[in-house]
Amino acid sequence: MGDPEYEAEYRVRRARRWFVAVTAAALCGVLAAGAWVYAQVPSAVALTAQPAGVGALPEALNDRAALATDRLAEASGRTLDSLAQAAASPAPVNPITSDAPVVAGTEAGDSDFATTFDELTAAEQAAAEQLAMSEEEVAAAEEKRDKAAKDLRDEESAAAREIDAAIDAAIAAAQAQTAYVPLTSDFYFGDPGGVVADPVSTTTKDVLKLVRKNFPASEVGNAMAVSRCESGHANRVSEANANGTHDYGIFQINDGGTLQAGLRRIGVEFSDIDDARAKALDPAINVRIARAIWDSRGWQPWVCSAKVQVVAGLYQRAPGPMYGKYDEYGRAL
Repeated sequence: MGDPEYEAEYRVRRARRWFVAVTAAALCGVLAAGAWVYAQVPSAVALTAQPAGVGALPEALNDRAALATDRLAEASGRTLDSLAQAAASPAPVNPITSDAPVVAGTEAGDSDFATTFDELTAAEQAAAEQLAMSEEEVAAAEEKRDKAAKDLRDEESAAAREIDAAIDAAIAAAQAQTAYVPLTSDFYFGDPGGVVADPVSTTTKDVLKLVRKNFPASEVGNAMAVSRCESGHANRVSEANANGTHDYGIFQINDGGTLQAGLRRIGVEFSDIDDARAKALDPAINVRIARAIWDSRGWQPWVCSAKVQVVAGLYQRAPGPMYGKYDEYGRAL
């Protein structure tokens, strides 16, 4: 867009030039006509007689032509010489259609535009490179994620195999433990110092009946497995322990203090240690003492609880891998 004032002035000058040009053309036509008439008058005069005053006609025409010329020049503000010079000068440049800059500051604007265009191009190129880099990073991240997922699956598979192997080993160990029956080297069938004579014999069915009566249903299998490991479901007395004590009955209650405390807990009176031992060989009392001990300490006190894995370890109370996995006869399910 050009300067509005400049364009208005330009239109005024162009209208003036057109007016002067048209006037000059008309004047030239008048002069040419006058010259032609002037050239023809003498011959006409020579051929015909002229009335008085006719010979002054050319001068009158010239005067009139000069007067018209002066008036045109005065009206346009230009002379014939200036008109001729204007006709010879090149036409003014149209600032709207011309390629050449005619407004001050246009050159600077063009250079700014060029710089801005270059910066825009560079920015677009940088953005494209950044986008390509981001796509590469995304691809790399996805590749890492896939690899991590595969590694995790491999680790889970390896862990599952290890767990399966551990379970198989535990099952095999439990099965081996359930097959264990104490031999005579573990138990004494005679009179331990003459304290107990002719102990009452028991069977597995007898023990099961008493266990069902005294233990919760959920603990019957555990109780049968522990008592089977401890005594083989027999009403026996063990050989002397390292500290000189003995274990009595189906659940092998130790007479070093556990037996006495158990009798008191279930409300059975005894006069002395011999009386306590004799009562421990009563299968019904022995199972009741075992239940009282279990109420306060679980299966922790029995060594065989760890052997058959009803508890997690020796003298531990936490359940082991075989807890609750024995039938009512003390056999592994």
